[in-house]
Amino acid sequence: MKSSALSRKMHSSQAATIMVAAAVIFLLLTGGLTNILPPQGDQGICLPSAATWPLPQWAGALTNLALNALIMVMMVVVNKAYNVLRAVTKLQIGLFAMMQAAVPRELLTLNSGTLVALGVISGIFLLFSCYDNPWRVRRVFLAFMILSLGAATQYCFVAFIPVFWIICAQMRIFNLRTFLASVLGLLTVWIILLGFGFVGLADIHAPDITSVFEALNLRSALYLLLVAGFTTFLLLTSTVLNVMKTIAYNAQARAYNGALTLVAFITIAAMAFNYNNLLAYLPLLNMCASYQITHYFVNHRYERQYAAVLGVCGAYVLLYLWRITL
Repeated sequence: MKSSALSRKMHSSQAATIMVAAAVIFLLLTGGLTNILPPQGDQGICLPSAATWPLPQWAGALTNLALNALIMVMMVVVNKAYNVLRAVTKLQIGLFAMMQAAVPRELLTLNSGTLVALGVISGIFLLFSCYDNPWRVRRVFLAFMILSLGAATQYCFVAFIPVFWIICAQMRIFNLRTFLASVLGLLTVWIILLGFGFVGLADIHAPDITSVFEALNLRSALYLLLVAGFTTFLLLTSTVLNVMKTIAYNAQARAYNGALTLVAFITIAAMAFNYNNLLAYLPLLNMCASYQITHYFVNHRYERQYAAVLGVCGAYVLLYLWRITL
């Protein structure tokens, strides 16, 4: 097979399936190493985090795997509906699976990180559908209600509330009507929780967070930091390399890509300032990175592109191998 044809294959469903299969095989071989990344405790504003929900281990694992599959479906749907990657490609799915498997806890244990990534991508899908149409206030209401509900179980959702207001401005829909819809979306969750007695005022509290690094030995902590740092490096590099191509898009495409870039940068900043809750942001970081890396490969077609794709995958395979030694 010619190099150019093999490079095109990297964007196919078959290539994505192989990447997902590689991630699954690693999980099957090493999923029992649960002592490396223990779940964190209660991090919600008034409800326990997903990591502490009273589910059997097998049920939590199956639920989390299903939610990760839903995240990958949403990534494809967003691209198919709004053409944010300017191409029909499934590479982002394979890359996301490879990145997620580098920290098996993010796949094999029901955790806040999965809910954060799913909530943000769902909200983005809703807001993208409102571009230049401020009358679709129900979708704005629903997007902010998702954030508010997420904040009840994981406080880091709060960081994305102002981000979504900025995205509303990028979508050309930010006015008094949509702002009120967003505020009502935020308040509705708390009116229901308090009004129906699901929680009381005494249950609302500032999160008492214990750093995940306190439960890790030095090598395990270095591993987690290296995984997050390497993914961040790929995300920033691909984003910078995409800039010159992106500014040539039409206004709508620039708005979509600008929104994804904004979410990526806020995620990185949140991880830096809220490092003790690193695992809650990691799936979202992986999702943003897989989008930007795929966007780079779509924007920069060259004959031996397959080698670069395999190089990224190979780097995560090396991380897999290192984790086995911990």
